[in-house]
Amino acid sequence: MWSFPKVACFLTGLEFVGPVLADELTGVKKPTVRKMPASKFLRITQDAKHKPLALETAVVRYQSTAANKELTVDLVSVVHFGERSYYDKLNKQFEDYDAVLYELVAPRGTRIPKAGRKATDNPLLLVQKIATLVLDLELQTDRIDYTPKNFIHADLSPNDIAESIRKRGDDNLTLFLKIAADLISQQNREATKAAKQRAEEANIDILSLFTEPTGASKLKRLLAEQLAALESPEGALGGTMNTILIRDRNKAVMEVLHKELNAGKKKIAIFYGAGHMSDFERRLGADYSLRPVSTQWLTAWDLRLRERSLEDILWRLLAP
Repeated sequence: MWSFPKVACFLTGLEFVGPVLADELTGVKKPTVRKMPASKFLRITQDAKHKPLALETAVVRYQSTAANKELTVDLVSVVHFGERSYYDKLNKQFEDYDAVLYELVAPRGTRIPKAGRKATDNPLLLVQKIATLVLDLELQTDRIDYTPKNFIHADLSPNDIAESIRKRGDDNLTLFLKIAADLISQQNREATKAAKQRAEEANIDILSLFTEPTGASKLKRLLAEQLAALESPEGALGGTMNTILIRDRNKAVMEVLHKELNAGKKKIAIFYGAGHMSDFERRLGADYSLRPVSTQWLTAWDLRLRERSLEDILWRLLAP
């Protein structure tokens, strides 16, 4: 029987994959820089009684400490399903940038049509859709408008990812063994932590989503806690998957950023999942001497408990 924690861990894994569309899988001198405290890109706010209020993502602005103070780069962190109002705010904010470098594992230059992706047999998208129905959230790719001219695809294609793996000398077997070793190591670390689970979360079965009026809200809170705990994915994913899903793709983004800066763009957003942002921050500091100067928080999920009926969930499932 699937419990809340098991489902939450599975859904959390979708966040590290990011938007997926396809079926196919500069030399800058680095100055010596002073180490800065790492920024935070995901948080849960609480009320006076320490009950969760909202899951929030950060827009962190970076500016140069050197001569070029006109240049600003914003790391716009995102969760891949959220409230409709959350994506509406992001759409409005993106109008102010010269360039928005966005995440999409697909052939280079792919642009998602307005009103989201077309019907597909991709099982991952089906799971995401069901998750949004239960949690009363929207898919990022259904709500974000990727059609404006300032949107620039900045990611790897599945073929690019496969080529990066081959260049490191890995094949299917060695890749499997490395990932398996990472998973075993992670399990051993978790076993020594004696992590505490709230009793009500550990014992509630997934079927209670349909029998408890606040079941969906409780699952939403649990999933939010999982996301916040895994904001920096290095430990959660393991070194191998972190390299494939984070570092390789972030390196490709930095190449696009370099190209846009050379084209004279002064105000740029990097629009990616929150798990990518710590690595981006390090790269912006090392390659361009950019430092965080401000942080704006946006509410992605409303975590206040509210009742939802089975009829409400079914209505959303069956609606055209």
